[in-house]
Amino acid sequence: MAVIVAVDGGGSRCRLAAFDESGMPLARVIVDGHASLSRGAEEAWKHIDSGLVQLRRQLHRSPGWLPDRLMMGLAGSLQEARRRDFLSRLPDALAHTLVTDGHAQLLGATAGRPGICLAMGTGSVLHWLDEDGHSGMVGGWGFPVGDEGSGAWLGMRLVQLYLWHVDGRRQSGSLIEALTARLGTDVSEIQQWSTQTQSGVLAQLAPLVFEHAANGDPLALSLLDEGVAHALALLELAPDQLAVHIVGGIGERMKDRLATHLGDRLHAARGDALQGLWQLWVDGRGDNA
Repeated sequence: MAVIVAVDGGGSRCRLAAFDESGMPLARVIVDGHASLSRGAEEAWKHIDSGLVQLRRQLHRSPGWLPDRLMMGLAGSLQEARRRDFLSRLPDALAHTLVTDGHAQLLGATAGRPGICLAMGTGSVLHWLDEDGHSGMVGGWGFPVGDEGSGAWLGMRLVQLYLWHVDGRRQSGSLIEALTARLGTDVSEIQQWSTQTQSGVLAQLAPLVFEHAANGDPLALSLLDEGVAHALALLELAPDQLAVHIVGGIGERMKDRLATHLGDRLHAARGDALQGLWQLWVDGRGDNA
């Protein structure tokens, strides 16, 4: 029995699933660590390899076991130097395919049919597949210069607003109070955050926005409005007749706000990135490493 392992690797976590040739799930693990090439090829492979070890144990395979094919959808994989560095770390005997995490999410969300996938997690990106089979992508340039509306972006905006507050551009409300408790009040504490460049760390602040927006905090609500505006700006660049699927932790929490703008164009995702990667293997588009 052939075993196909799919890997969905983003800026905060790494998910792996083993499938047989019919698409039957055999095992699944979540590794608490990134698999984004933008955050380091060595660490990305370390976390994926850790997941493969866990899958091997679940499948009761012998040490040294490798899947028949490793299908990977990883953030940051469009940058050629990082891509080569990462691929050089894989065992020579491991058959593999590498695409972006956004492309894997598109295939999963649309089940390979025409449609748009707006992915908003630690990062953000929009992919589409049109009626003629042509694909496109906007956004996804990576933190800190891109990924607007994402968890990392929300965290960065929170730190920025707090710095303004500390400097005298005073804000009030429950969100500012929560930031004071979280980020500290002296220069040393604050600079641990103001000089933070890891997207996954900054994304840990994002839940504060949703928590305080739910209680009506004006600053939190304004940040969510700003995030929605960025998401809609990406959607304007895609074909306007296609169905829209929104995925990712931040996307799920933004979905109701986006729904008011998208109406009946908004559809539930048919599957996730792991299923999309298995479908990519089935379609034969992953034959070349």
